[in-house]
Amino acid sequence: MLKKVGMFVGMFSLLIGGAVAEEMPGKALFKANCASCHGMDGKVSEMGQALKPYPARDLTALAEIVDRDEFRRIIAYGIQGTAMTPKKYDLDEHDIEDVIDYIQTFERKVDLAMGKKRFEAVCSTCHGMDGRAKTGMGAKNLVYSTLSLHDVAHTIRYGRANTIMTGKRHQLSNDDIQDISHYVHELRYQADAKKGKKLFASTCQSCHSTPSKIALTGNLAHKSSVSELSDYALNLRIRHGRHVNRAGQKVAHLSEDDSQDLIAYIRKEIK
Repeated sequence: MLKKVGMFVGMFSLLIGGAVAEEMPGKALFKANCASCHGMDGKVSEMGQALKPYPARDLTALAEIVDRDEFRRIIAYGIQGTAMTPKKYDLDEHDIEDVIDYIQTFERKVDLAMGKKRFEAVCSTCHGMDGRAKTGMGAKNLVYSTLSLHDVAHTIRYGRANTIMTGKRHQLSNDDIQDISHYVHELRYQADAKKGKKLFASTCQSCHSTPSKIALTGNLAHKSSVSELSDYALNLRIRHGRHVNRAGQKVAHLSEDDSQDLIAYIRKEIK
């Protein structure tokens, strides 16, 4: 009985969702201004596939991983070097919001297995097969990344200024970017505060009785407490700070995982 009720609710939700999309003012605007290239379902028309120098993009994959600000910019100003021309002359700001609302009804099922496969093929040279970036290339350790899903996707698409991370939007399809973004987002390390507590007792407690008693010195003396430091700054302080010589080999030989467990414990204690 419950199964039948669940099926009914699911079907009802789909029908309501379809009706809402049908009534959306952005649908007519999308049809008039976007569908010739992107298709009414966002999956790219035959004309869009033939565009030069790059085909139109699959919007079903972009709908989830691109935020509204970026959609506004793309729709209003286009994308230089592509067939995506500015629409600010045809659509006012309210029209653009309506079009974005319609685009965000598009859905595509994420394929994490494909995300892993494409990550290993395209990203592992710098970030390593496990994402920990122990490749000597100076890339970011993705296991400790704090980037949001949107930020991960944006970085993959456009790269990161003043780093070796170049944009991959012409190398990867939108499907690839969505799958890789989710895969990278799933890589983030879930630090263990319980392990961190044991590490704190064995490596830190002889000088710092509790995390709240840690005093910042040197160029961080102006900070009121450790809580003001980012994870990156705290990791540097733990593994490479001046205290390492005084604390001995136990601190000097902490791994990145150890450091993140310590940070998790410290954060938990000084909330």
